[in-house]
Amino acid sequence: MGNMPTTFRHDDTLMARRNQSQLPSVEGARKVRGRPFQPGNPGRPLGSKNKATLILEKLVEKHAEEFGQKMGELAKAGNVRALEFWLDRLLPKRSGRPIELQLPKIKSASDVPVAMAAVAAAVCSGSITPDEASQLVHLLERYSNAIIASEFAVRLQNLEAQVQMMIPLKR
Repeated sequence: MGNMPTTFRHDDTLMARRNQSQLPSVEGARKVRGRPFQPGNPGRPLGSKNKATLILEKLVEKHAEEFGQKMGELAKAGNVRALEFWLDRLLPKRSGRPIELQLPKIKSASDVPVAMAAVAAAVCSGSITPDEASQLVHLLERYSNAIIASEFAVRLQNLEAQVQMMIPLKR
């Protein structure tokens, strides 16, 4: 085990360098990346833009209508990329779609299983996708938890009121 080999595989390089003490010591020395800020200087504010972005935004702002018309002309002429760009801007992709589904009214936590059964039936009939059903079931579970918490709070207040009435007032 004494001597380390002088040729290494790529995986062994770091370990061999550590063993040969070729890496700088971490103790006491802290490597500073880039230009350090002066103490108390937080750097660029969050959300601020760099100069190149500001210049490009001004350029696009001045010529936005012209760019839009040109993209429309290219799309009409059959340029598929221009058409794709144009449609992506006019009709952005939606993260979901409205779902028409009749669910029973939910007044208590005991009504939630009936609503979940309606969601399962909708998946079986193909009117909603399993992903949409999953989101609805999650919503129903959260709603059920909110109902249970609300009912629990009312019951707790009633019990506390009863206890207060039973305890004689101390004066």
